[in-house]
Amino acid sequence: MQTRLLKLILLLVLVMTAGTVFAQPFDLLSPGEDSPDTLSHELRALQTIERDLAIEKLTREPTRFEAFIELGELRLSQGKLQEAQRFFEMALEMQPKNLQANEGLVMVHYHKGEFNLARNRMDVIHKFYPLSDQLKEDLDKFRLNLQNQAQLGLTVREDDRGLRDIVTSIEGIFPSNQMPKLTGRYRYERWTNEDNGQRENTQVYSGTLDYKADRNTSLSATWAPEVFSDGESVAGYNIMMVTGTDNLKTAFRGGKATFKENLFTVRNHYNEEYKSFSLFGDLHQRTRVIQTITLADISDGNSRRRWDSELIHSIFRRAAPFLTANLRVYQASYEKQRRTDGNLLDYWAPSDFKGAELMLAWERQVGANWWWGLDTSLTKNSYRFGTDEDVYDSGAGATVHLSYKFTAGSLYVSLGDRLSNYFRERRLEAYGSISF
Repeated sequence: MQTRLLKLILLLVLVMTAGTVFAQPFDLLSPGEDSPDTLSHELRALQTIERDLAIEKLTREPTRFEAFIELGELRLSQGKLQEAQRFFEMALEMQPKNLQANEGLVMVHYHKGEFNLARNRMDVIHKFYPLSDQLKEDLDKFRLNLQNQAQLGLTVREDDRGLRDIVTSIEGIFPSNQMPKLTGRYRYERWTNEDNGQRENTQVYSGTLDYKADRNTSLSATWAPEVFSDGESVAGYNIMMVTGTDNLKTAFRGGKATFKENLFTVRNHYNEEYKSFSLFGDLHQRTRVIQTITLADISDGNSRRRWDSELIHSIFRRAAPFLTANLRVYQASYEKQRRTDGNLLDYWAPSDFKGAELMLAWERQVGANWWWGLDTSLTKNSYRFGTDEDVYDSGAGATVHLSYKFTAGSLYVSLGDRLSNYFRERRLEAYGSISF
């Protein structure tokens, strides 16, 4: 009897001891109020803070910005990159300098294989935040994956005068690994100029250096000689500079190019030296005003002057342009309309040419890769051509475009019919690009 009682007591002691041993970890995770252990009190304090934060997050109304960030990160973790990009961009519209949204967009571009865009977004982060060692490593990683691009293009334009231009092009774009602000572009164009059954072919070879100093300042220089079928050439070039602030910028553009008003000017190798000055700025986030003045001198001794004023307003939906209205008012005039013998020039050179154009552009995304849109325009012009009588012209136009974007490149095609100057033109454009 005593032996059994002793065994029972020992068993009870073991059970109580084991219960104490196995209960200790749970006591540390959820310590009692009277626990003398300092670590237990610290753990309880942390748990209380986390619980209060969780309750606050569940009970308070989340801000739109927080919702965009969380939805972007959720879609990124799910691999829904297009949706993640949309939410991060919506967040950046509210807080452009937010680190979390910018880093999220970097990862979206990286997983989509858009290493150039990822590098550019890292440069944006660099401007807003000190460049830590981790950011330096990430930036170097994206620079190692900089992608070159090749583009193929076709443009067919014809009008009711019997003129037709067919342009085929191939272009290579090569970002610099050593100088991330510098990009080189090389382009070849073959022109077929037709005028009522007659034809003239030319070729343009161009090389461009683009230098982007910062988000507001850039410089571009292009050398583009055009070679004619008889071996003669026009030494074309173009220089463009943009500078200013976030809200107001100025742009200067100057250069020389073949004057392709019709087949006569092409065959006689007419060229035009031009320069233009633009001032543009944002009235607010969705509205932009542009003012441009253009001065040009033609090799036959004629000259032209042009004044353009534009007002652009965009309506966004889900961080993407949905509807854009563009109102443009312009005035232009050639110094001469007649040759020295009194006959009209062999190309259109009106005086007092003025008009207005209202364009509405609508775009819609279909799925993750497809976009299509419709541009409509209403144009009203008046001009004089060789007489003192005003000629009035007006007309509507429309252009439909479709684009497809995939990991390694994109495709684009558009078809349009609109009033241009005093004639109606039809235009077909098709482009494709691939990264390598």
